[in-house]
Amino acid sequence: MKNIVFRADAKTCIGTGDLVSLIHLSRYFEKEGWRAHFIIRGYDLGLALAEKHALKNLSVIDPDSGIEEEVDNINRYIKKNGIDAAFFEITERPLADYRGITPEAIKACVCFDGAVPDDFDLVVNWDVSAEETFRGRAAGRARFLLGPQYVILPADFQFDRIRERKDKETVRTVLITLGGADEFDLTKKAVEALAGLDTSLELHIILGSGYRYRETLKRRLGDLALKYELKQNIASMFQEYMNCDLAISAGGLTAYELVCTRTPALLTAVYEHQVTRCEYFDKKRYARYMGFRTIDPVMVKEALRRSVAVDPGIFPRTDSIREAVDEIYERHHA
Repeated sequence: MKNIVFRADAKTCIGTGDLVSLIHLSRYFEKEGWRAHFIIRGYDLGLALAEKHALKNLSVIDPDSGIEEEVDNINRYIKKNGIDAAFFEITERPLADYRGITPEAIKACVCFDGAVPDDFDLVVNWDVSAEETFRGRAAGRARFLLGPQYVILPADFQFDRIRERKDKETVRTVLITLGGADEFDLTKKAVEALAGLDTSLELHIILGSGYRYRETLKRRLGDLALKYELKQNIASMFQEYMNCDLAISAGGLTAYELVCTRTPALLTAVYEHQVTRCEYFDKKRYARYMGFRTIDPVMVKEALRRSVAVDPGIFPRTDSIREAVDEIYERHHA
């Protein structure tokens, strides 16, 4: 059996997207007979996600360890467990800092800043500006998979259902999903934007593993004449997307999932790197962009009266990532 280790983290200031996306990706590898391993730093949010997803073969690094100690830990793990491939998604520090990873394993990464060590074999970047980011930044021998079609989606997405999805003339169910941590409590702002509007609305509010304002939110919801359901530790977000008429979402990985499921959505960019993709989705009419850390009550009200336009346009190729690693592996062992 081939072994692959995934290296990513989750904590409040970087969100959950790095680790969650590699957890999703690991399922594609497992379906094809790979054994998945994970190395994470011991941040509370990352540990909670590891427990939620029942990660096996998990190694936890001291959160205070330096880069040299971390690389040493990774190399020992690769050697001890016969790792054939290592897949990184790191936003807390530059990926280029990860030098000296043993050549025993092929190396792949999701990289958003353009700087990649020369000994990496595969670079994935699903951002809308990926080709511009990497123009002229060849990384040695690396193969590149660039563009939003390479976004890592959960393996349970049913594309036949997505293709058959019909536009709704009226909005009855609103999904609110504003990130695993939602450190700025945009969830409460979304609820406030819906207050005093159509009382027949039903709110499905997704609270991430790192959300810290649950009790305050419940008190505010108790003051408002809104039907709502608070949800956490969702097994399948696909069903949430397909069962709602409108979503209010952060601009991270969830925004791609909404676009790929053709869910009418209002987006807010929580971090600066999300602005470009939200503007792109708005321009392409895949979703509407409300602004940076903004829940626009006017846009929310308009979206309830008039359906948010959704044009299909992103056809995901997540399987291509696993196929590329397989090809590189076969070439290295030819």
